[in-house]
Amino acid sequence: MLPLPPNDCPNTGGVRGLRVWPASNVRIPAYQGQQLTQPLQLLDAGNYADIWYLPDSAGFSEPQDDNVQGDLYKPLIQLVVPKDAPDVSEAVARLTAVRYVVAGYTDANGLSKLVGTPENPLRFSALLETGKRGPDRNGYTFSFAGETPQRAPFYQAQLVPTIPTRRAFSPGFSFGFH
Repeated sequence: MLPLPPNDCPNTGGVRGLRVWPASNVRIPAYQGQQLTQPLQLLDAGNYADIWYLPDSAGFSEPQDDNVQGDLYKPLIQLVVPKDAPDVSEAVARLTAVRYVVAGYTDANGLSKLVGTPENPLRFSALLETGKRGPDRNGYTFSFAGETPQRAPFYQAQLVPTIPTRRAFSPGFSFGFH
């Protein structure tokens, strides 16, 4: 029988922090099982972006599928960034230019995962919806999606920071996120 956590373990939904790196900037150390305990090897340590989004709007899913080559996982991180504004438009442009990323997130339980690899990166897309009436939501849905032969491992070498309390994108956006 597999050991499962006891009933008194906290189990809170949602993503509390998201950092993305260009896939070309990341080397992932070898690991076994579902835990990555060594830090990422980054070609440029400052080439990342912390993504700001509305609290309680981000989530991660990883449905399993199969193809002729075996099991396949389709990780998806989605979040909401409110208001179509110049800073958000600039962030979308920079993320779209890079498009292929590796993402780390921290969930509401304080656990981090690494999603995507340089060989199987995530693809960024954004959907803008302004709504038609005053109470409608005006903003972007950001999606980071991919396909990989392995589940996303828990990333225990570094905690991904939680989202800041004010609307701001990290310094990674200020120098081009190349």
